[in-house]
Amino acid sequence: MFGLIAKAADQWPESHPFQPADAEHLRAWLLVEARYHDTEFLAYPEECAASPAIKSLFKLAVEASYSAFTRKRGHAFIRISAGGVEILTPRSIDFATISQKEFGPIREAVEVIIESALGVPASQILREQAA
Repeated sequence: MFGLIAKAADQWPESHPFQPADAEHLRAWLLVEARYHDTEFLAYPEECAASPAIKSLFKLAVEASYSAFTRKRGHAFIRISAGGVEILTPRSIDFATISQKEFGPIREAVEVIIESALGVPASQILREQAA
């Protein structure tokens, strides 16, 4: 799967809404999109209901924390909702952490996302890599 992700990063369309910095960033995003991630939910403080300014300040604080986390610990992604902010971090897919049986559906989901973005079957991408 790592070879496929590296090749996909090289061919990633500029028109796609997500633009990875590198293959590792793409791998992290793909795992989150495949729903293989941990989620931390930070609810808006009660004061946000009465003050849009406090809500904006809260969002800025979370985004700054997210940026610092990403620089120090690897990639994470945020999703803002009506009730708060979710921080999504991809889970590990190394063989010491996940069994082959658990890995299969994740690999398949990642392949589907890549195929959709590139418009090419994963098998063709891998064949082109080998050539």
